[in-house]
Amino acid sequence: MIYFTESQKRFQTFVHDFAHNELLQGAQERAKLDHTTEEVLQKLAGAGLFSLTTPVKYGGSPRDCVSIGIAFEEVCSIDFSAFSFMLSHVLIPLMMEWADGHLRDEWLPIMGKAKKLVCFANTEPDCGSDASAIKMSAVREGDSYVINGEKTSISGGMQADAVLVTTKTDPEAGAKGVTCFFVPFSLPGISRSRFQDMGGIPSGRASITFSDVIIPVSYRIGREGEGFIKVMRSFDFARVLVILAGVGMAKQTLSEAIEYIKNRPAFGGPISRFEGVSFKLAEAATLIEATRLLCYQALKLRDENLPHTKEVAMAKWYGGTCVSSSIHELLLLFGWRGYSEKLPIEQRLRDVIGLRIGDGTGEIMKLIIAREILGSRFRPVI
Repeated sequence: MIYFTESQKRFQTFVHDFAHNELLQGAQERAKLDHTTEEVLQKLAGAGLFSLTTPVKYGGSPRDCVSIGIAFEEVCSIDFSAFSFMLSHVLIPLMMEWADGHLRDEWLPIMGKAKKLVCFANTEPDCGSDASAIKMSAVREGDSYVINGEKTSISGGMQADAVLVTTKTDPEAGAKGVTCFFVPFSLPGISRSRFQDMGGIPSGRASITFSDVIIPVSYRIGREGEGFIKVMRSFDFARVLVILAGVGMAKQTLSEAIEYIKNRPAFGGPISRFEGVSFKLAEAATLIEATRLLCYQALKLRDENLPHTKEVAMAKWYGGTCVSSSIHELLLLFGWRGYSEKLPIEQRLRDVIGLRIGDGTGEIMKLIIAREILGSRFRPVI
């Protein structure tokens, strides 16, 4: 059992009721769309779920990290189409702490109200896990930079109005040459193309090409060379929220499976009587709860400003494995019904696979865990 504070319990009840009352109807159909609907965006914004890290002065209602995790678990248990922009609108306001005042004044209030959407772009065609190896260039020319390059596999990339993007301002400096910029998509020289994915369809995953895009210096996030550190810290937060979204889907699938096997007759009684069936429930329930504990432990450590990189990597690797295998095994209990589009489980299985890929693969997470356990002297060499 996870021991939330009274405030966190009240927030959990609020988000749970919001998701069931406002998002449940039509969620199965929305999972097949290639965008997040305006109706869902406005409902999320109206409930304050797009301003969970936005400062109060910009209209936000900032919450602790554990509460933000609760929001992802509860919302995604009902409507996964909300996930991508919920995530970016949690992470980007944190990054905007280092932005010029005019950017914060213009964008943070409208982001919280979902009047404008922003995505985050780091991955490139030949660079995913090695974030310091990006090639997109930003060359200073007077009071502006000229940006060239391509970002790929960008969640929300087709629907967003702007992007927070990583570039290289010093190609020879490795991680110390990475600099972030806030780039509106209205600028000339930007083109986008959509991926056709098996899951996470409403996220509108995209490739984004920048060709001589001119951006003022004031759109730089922090100083030159500070981007890598800022991005890595945001990844630690994102990875836990990604898995809690999967926990929500797995938890909902478990609940549906419990009711199904109680009422599905076979050989003169409900199939819940058979060990082969009941053991699948026991295993899924255990794996889901273990994942929740890993996730909330990491978020609690983050709230207390304690080291949590190892715990995050454990949650992302092992938790991702747990929730995807749980949904898979629970789907099998439903037989042909679970395999068909009649029920939402087949789509959840498609969606959860993507959560294991994005924001850090299992292999990279294992390297991080080993590095944290062994220390710098004995850590594995990639």
